[in-house]
Amino acid sequence: MAKGKTTSERSLLRLLAWEGLALAGFLHLLAHPLANEFWGWLFFYNALVFLLAYPILYIYRWKMMGGCLGMVLWPVSFVLDWVLATSFYLWCAYLFLILGLPFYSALMGHWLVLGILSIFIYFPWIQPVWGIGQRYYPLGDVLRLTAACFLGGLAGYMVGWYGGNLLEPHLGSGDGRFLFWLAWILLGLGAAAFYGRKGLDK
Repeated sequence: MAKGKTTSERSLLRLLAWEGLALAGFLHLLAHPLANEFWGWLFFYNALVFLLAYPILYIYRWKMMGGCLGMVLWPVSFVLDWVLATSFYLWCAYLFLILGLPFYSALMGHWLVLGILSIFIYFPWIQPVWGIGQRYYPLGDVLRLTAACFLGGLAGYMVGWYGGNLLEPHLGSGDGRFLFWLAWILLGLGAAAFYGRKGLDK
């Protein structure tokens, strides 16, 4: 039997912690220099959507997933899953923006490819971290999964870096090489999250 907690054992503290961080990000967006530009507005509305969608999905998975009501509301939870997957991608872009990291322009300029790759991170890793998966993982399991993802991302970083050097004549020295490197980081994270989840579920 898997070690994850049942739905009735989910922690209210996790819900409040992520809602609090989202609220802090929302308030920061109000004062950000880019608040009146297109990407600023996109992040602003993303924060609002997260503040509404996250507790709805959390409470659904906590209190209403079983029984007849759960079946009726399942389409809503399915849509909210994908809404929050998109929100995760935009939160990452916003975080890279305020930290001044070059990943920001790559995420916004190549959103289709990197967005698809981010799905392989969101469902096996971010869902357990946010506590909105069908199975709930306690904090210790979440930390172990996060450590595995860090190692997987590090391995992807190394593969992408050395692979980019070898393939530079084909990739070029600009966006092509950077995207190749970033894609390997995401693939490393996703693979580690997938196999880490399988290990926790044994």
